[in-house]
Amino acid sequence: MARSRKKEERRRFQRFQVHKDAYAMITPFSHKKSEIIDISKGGLALRYTADSRRHAESAEIDPFLHIFVQDISFCLLRMPVRTVSDFELPADDPGTRRRSVAFGPLSKRQASDLEYFLEHHVVNE
Repeated sequence: MARSRKKEERRRFQRFQVHKDAYAMITPFSHKKSEIIDISKGGLALRYTADSRRHAESAEIDPFLHIFVQDISFCLLRMPVRTVSDFELPADDPGTRRRSVAFGPLSKRQASDLEYFLEHHVVNE
């Protein structure tokens, strides 16, 4: 008799939806803001439109991530990230991609600012 196995959750941190006024930008590859799909203490996922040349370059280097609120009342700059996955979203417009990144080692200030962001800029469920 086959046993049914529950899908094991591999994420260490709970993910949260963010308010619509919060965005991210990965540099040095893009100067466009990207929509944050979800965020946790360990990383985030974002939706962006790929520039094919820069997309190829970004796979080679771990960039920095900036998180900000549209009215610039909050900015979290130069967070080190490592790309976990990056793929085209088939249901969206051509060239629209989803990138998931894990945060690298954060300074005490960055960790504190991330905690503040998670307390004040996510959607309470």
